[in-house]
Amino acid sequence: MGKRESSHASLRSIVSDLFEPRASIYWSDFLLNVTVGWLTFIFALTPTLADWQQWSLIIISSFALFRSAVFTHELVHLRRDRLQVFRLAWDALCGIPLLVPSFMYDGVHQEHHFRSHYGTKGDGEYLPFGRASHLLLFGYLLSHILAPGLLLLRFAVIGPLSWRWPWLRRRVLLHMSSLSIDPTYRRTLPDQIPKSWMVQDVACTIFIWSVLVLIAYDVVPAAALGQWYIMTFLVLTFNGLRTLVAHRYRNEGETMSFDAQLLDSINLSGHSPLTSLLAPVGLRYHALHHLFPTMPYHNLGAAHRRLLVNLPDDAIYRQTIEPGFISAFKNLWKSSSQAAKA
Repeated sequence: MGKRESSHASLRSIVSDLFEPRASIYWSDFLLNVTVGWLTFIFALTPTLADWQQWSLIIISSFALFRSAVFTHELVHLRRDRLQVFRLAWDALCGIPLLVPSFMYDGVHQEHHFRSHYGTKGDGEYLPFGRASHLLLFGYLLSHILAPGLLLLRFAVIGPLSWRWPWLRRRVLLHMSSLSIDPTYRRTLPDQIPKSWMVQDVACTIFIWSVLVLIAYDVVPAAALGQWYIMTFLVLTFNGLRTLVAHRYRNEGETMSFDAQLLDSINLSGHSPLTSLLAPVGLRYHALHHLFPTMPYHNLGAAHRRLLVNLPDDAIYRQTIEPGFISAFKNLWKSSSQAAKA
């Protein structure tokens, strides 16, 4: 880090007792939100509801399931032998019904944390929004309209076809099996594809076709599919907005020093409702997360406060702080505007 700033090891010593995940917090937080999310989704299908009641329930469902979905970010950073039942529960109750199973993020997100990959073409979670015109921002946000349909196509049709032809399977895994923001990104495939990838893939396909059969036999109302599309679109859009305030996105593909990577990342301070809703499960402390990727989300707030008490006024870490979601988004918009004029 910077000349006048403590070393990474000394910073870690300040928060060394905050790296142990508490299973009770993970389970209670996730189960509460995923239950609220699916119950409100079901209640919204009641035909006697007024439009405003239905939309209120859909929005509540979307925020609850968004919070549930971003637990996949935690799972990526947990040791493989930790919370194994929780991993299965997350996929069964959230990842598969939303068609974003855990294998689509595992491995992809780790590359975002490789110091040699961050902000380069090898980083699927980075685009130079802060150095490009507003068209890139708009295009990224508008792409979420199509995303649920593409997920349906991938898991209902293309995925099953790829099980028959290895050449197609490889292309599907390379180009259609990662939660990334760069449309040109190709995920790195392991030498041996884990069996869990196929299990999750098949589970998503079974889920889709089971719902379609139930709709065909009038067991499930046809409106459920349209409502699922809207809700999934909202969940993905919320995550897209959250992504835009995770970094400053000013790099244009060059390898960055760790100091530069930290300065390019953002911590959102304050407790506004918007920040809390759009940056849940510790994602408001994204610069801190890049400093200590394995720290569980429920300890990030305490770690952030400790660092601010112990760091000097000119510490690099303090420069990562934005007052909240709106401030961070305004700065990204301004940076994009300036780049367009240059």
